[in-house]
Amino acid sequence: MGLELLLAFLAVIVAAVVRGATGFGFSLVAAPLLSLLWPAEFATGIVLCLDLFATALLVRGGILAGLDRREAALVGSAGLVGAVAGVFALKALPAGPALIGLNVAVLVSALAALLRLRWRWLDSAGAAVAAGFLTGAMIGAFAVGGTLVVAWLMASRRTPDQARALLAVVFALTDTGSIALRAFLGLLPASSLTVMALLAPAVVAGIVLGKHVYGRISAEAWKRAVACLLIVLALASLSRALTLPSQAASPAQAASPDPSALRSTIDLEVS
Repeated sequence: MGLELLLAFLAVIVAAVVRGATGFGFSLVAAPLLSLLWPAEFATGIVLCLDLFATALLVRGGILAGLDRREAALVGSAGLVGAVAGVFALKALPAGPALIGLNVAVLVSALAALLRLRWRWLDSAGAAVAAGFLTGAMIGAFAVGGTLVVAWLMASRRTPDQARALLAVVFALTDTGSIALRAFLGLLPASSLTVMALLAPAVVAGIVLGKHVYGRISAEAWKRAVACLLIVLALASLSRALTLPSQAASPAQAASPDPSALRSTIDLEVS
């Protein structure tokens, strides 16, 4: 257990540095690494709780200073509606094509941000509602989609401070909802609380280091780094999504997953 905790501590520091510097990515980095050390159900519950802790640290550090409250309300409310729609549409939506479409959209948006291409419509209230709804729908249906709102922010004219503030709000909502759902389903064992307490200092250290990195780079360098990270994540997720059609014989089978699989995939790719 000692070696496992040491490796987990290092993994959480890396994930927290990414979150502190970019405003997202903690779960995407930490979940796969911790799942190599512990059962996925146990590891991902810890990751969600630590990610919420990271959000609290960022909020305490003043990340919401750049928040556009009107935009946050639009994205948040649209996301909640989309999540409900996604849950009800789960049986009708084939997982493979939907996830491929999601990752292609993220990839295109990230490339556009990297090439400094801009579409004026992305700065509109309609785009904020669309991004929130589609993100919520994908999370509700397939427990993924957080990278979509990140990609939208990168392809629009939001400043890094505005993007990080909005992401903090979005991830606070999604993490809280995911943790509440896991608690309701009995998927947060008491033993995980001890591990969370031991790993909490790693989150603090990583966030401090990540904020230091963020403070020393320009806005353009930040956007390029986030765009490159999105491209890597989208390509990796796209490669997994391309295997789904062969694994699921029908949408009905995809809508009735094995309980253990469900427990290990609830909102892993949100933040």
